[in-house]
Amino acid sequence: MPPDLANQFNPLACEADFTYSMTPRTITIQDSGRAKKSVAEDLEAVLRKIEYWHQGSIAHYRIIYQSTQGTEHLVEWDGQTARMRPLE
Repeated sequence: MPPDLANQFNPLACEADFTYSMTPRTITIQDSGRAKKSVAEDLEAVLRKIEYWHQGSIAHYRIIYQSTQGTEHLVEWDGQTARMRPLE
């Protein structure tokens, strides 16, 4: 993966450690639990970082967040504000 220039110039931009996978319709984000903040605590920065790597908006994707405890939440993202709700 190329260097994350956004994080090099602003190391506080995203304080969560995570992995993610993408399909044509879905993004699944998994919290590693190895950082200062969880993905849930730093969700908007995480989503912006994925948009930086993806080089475009991810607002039209179905986004699922998996916590370190294994619970899953649906993430609603409009490109500016993120909200989580339980996955049904």
